[in-house]
Amino acid sequence: MTRDAWIGFVFLAFAVVYWIAADGIRISPLDGPVTAAGLPKSLAYALGGLALLLILRSLAVKWMAAGTRRPPAAAEPDEEAGSSNFREHLRAAGMLGLGIGYLLVVPYLGYTLAIVGLLLATAIYAGARFGLKTAAIAGAGGLFFYLLFVQFLHIPLPPGLWPELLRSLQG
Repeated sequence: MTRDAWIGFVFLAFAVVYWIAADGIRISPLDGPVTAAGLPKSLAYALGGLALLLILRSLAVKWMAAGTRRPPAAAEPDEEAGSSNFREHLRAAGMLGLGIGYLLVVPYLGYTLAIVGLLLATAIYAGARFGLKTAAIAGAGGLFFYLLFVQFLHIPLPPGLWPELLRSLQG
């Protein structure tokens, strides 16, 4: 069995133990539609699903390598490993900067506009070209997250200055 398959099985076992522990969280009579165990159980499902995907991927790679009957190509040593690692750290710092920027503007712009901006900025940072398609996908993602958290899960998120501004314009 490959190393990835073993890691997948370990994480699958961890997901099961985590779900059992989350299932033991007491439900309060004050809980709403989303209980205290909701997020931990969701994380356990996600971890278990990703672990299964890792196991299936390792089996598929092994099966495909056996079908070609040639050893997998060895990775060539990278001469610029040091500068490559530095660039990767800079890219990670850029992503962190986008997250910090989101946290700074969300009280003013509100959740919906801030998440649309974050999705758009992240897509462009990752290499997508700015255009109508990218903006439409970011807008649809912002609408999806608004509907999920505010309308479906009834989680109050920052509305921003817009409601106050609209009230002042009306009165």
